[in-house]
Amino acid sequence: MKLTTRRAIHPETFFSLSDSQVLFLIKDDFGPELSCLKRAYSHNELPSTPPSTPSPSQILFDAQYDEINRTLVSILALRWLYSGQYDLFVGSQASAERLSRASFEWMRAFFVNAAGDEQDLYALVTSVVINDLGKDAGLASSYRERTGTDISALNHDAILLKAVDAGLVPCLDRLPARQKTAVVRGLRLGADFNFGQLAQAENAPACLSVMRDMRGQSYAFHLHFMEQLLDVAGAAGHLDWTCAKKLIEPILQAYHSAYDVAADVIAGSLSPHDGYNRILVDRALALQEKGFRTLDIDNPTDRALMRLLCMGGVASLDTALLFDGTWSDLETPTKNVLVHALNVDGTPGEPAIQPTYMPALLTQAVDAGGPGAREKKRALLSSLRYLARVMTVDGKWVDSASVIERDVLDVLKEVVQSPMFRADPTILERAIVPEGTVCMKE
Repeated sequence: MKLTTRRAIHPETFFSLSDSQVLFLIKDDFGPELSCLKRAYSHNELPSTPPSTPSPSQILFDAQYDEINRTLVSILALRWLYSGQYDLFVGSQASAERLSRASFEWMRAFFVNAAGDEQDLYALVTSVVINDLGKDAGLASSYRERTGTDISALNHDAILLKAVDAGLVPCLDRLPARQKTAVVRGLRLGADFNFGQLAQAENAPACLSVMRDMRGQSYAFHLHFMEQLLDVAGAAGHLDWTCAKKLIEPILQAYHSAYDVAADVIAGSLSPHDGYNRILVDRALALQEKGFRTLDIDNPTDRALMRLLCMGGVASLDTALLFDGTWSDLETPTKNVLVHALNVDGTPGEPAIQPTYMPALLTQAVDAGGPGAREKKRALLSSLRYLARVMTVDGKWVDSASVIERDVLDVLKEVVQSPMFRADPTILERAIVPEGTVCMKE
C-alpha cells in the first residue's frame, strides 16, 4: 500500500523516514501547493556559496525554487526538532550566535506537547506548506476571477486569507474540523499580526491588540506560533538547506519574548503598549549584558533607538555601537521625525507606519557597506534617512486607519541589493517611498 503523507505524519513513522522519503511524500500530497510556490516571488540576499548537496527542490524537480526550498527546509527542521537532532538543526550557524541546546530542548518540548499526535502534526505541516502561497501572483488572479475583486496590492498573508475564504486552498478540507478551524484562525491572526514583526519591532503596538481575539483559542495560538518558528527555521532554506540557518539563539529568544508578551495580552494581564515595551526592554537588556549602554524606555529618543536595534536584528556589541554612533550623528530634523514616528502606537487619529521588510533592508544595507566601519556607517545613515521618509504619515491617512503598511521589498531588491548602492549608499535617500495600504483600521 502506498504510504501517504497523512498516514506517515505521526511520531512513530514520520520521524523515522529518510529526508528524501519525506520530501517525496510532501510532493505527493501537496503537489498543487508546491506548483504555486514555484511561481512565488522571493527576495534574494547577498551572494553566498550554496551547499554541495542537492536542495529539496532539486531533489523533487531538478531545479532551484527558492520558496519551495524555504518551505521544505521548514518541514525538515520540524523532523530534526522532534527527533532531537540538535547538531543537524544548528548545522552551519555561526558559533557566537548558535542556538543553545537548552533553547533547542525548550522548543522541542513545546512542539511535542502542543502537537504530538498525527492530526496535529498534519495540521502543522499543512500550515507550513500553505504559509507563503500568497506570494504567488496566480492566487490573487484566481481570487479576482472568482470574486471580481483585485487583492493583488495586499500583503501575502492577507492574500492567502482571502483565498482561503474563497475556497481556493482546498488542501485545508482534508483536515479534521478542529484542526482546520485552528489553522484558519491562525491565518486570520497572521493577516494582522506576525510574531517576527513583533520580535523585530517592525509592526506597531496597536497590532498587538488583535491578540485579544485569541482568548479561549490556545490550540490555534500555539499551532500558529509553531508555524512561525518553523518559518524562521526555513527562512534561509534557499541559501543553505542543510540546517535551520536563521533560527539562532538571539532570534529564538526574541520569539520566546514575543510569545510570552502575546500570551499575557491574550490573558488581559498586559496592554498592547506595555507588551511592546517589554519586547524593546528585553532587547536592550540583552545588549546591556554584552556591554552596551543602558537605555531608558521612558525616554522617547532611547525608545526609538531600541526599536531600531530590534529592527536591525542587532545582537552583537559592535553592531549596537555602530547603530548608536550613527544615531548620534544623524541630523536633528531626521532624528526628530524618527523619534516621533517610532513612538506612535497607532490610532485612527494618529496612525502608525509599519515598514514591512525594513529589517531585511537595514541588515543588508549594513552588510553591503563593506567590511569597514566607515562604509557601514554611511550605509546605515542613508538607511535611516530613507526610513524617516517611509515613516512619515500623509495627511490623507488620518482618521482612516490606525496602522498603515508600507512594503519596501522592491526598494530592497532594486536599490540596496544593487552594486550602485555599495558604491554610493545615498541613492537610497532618493528612492521612492511605497504607497501605503491599510493594515489596521481601529
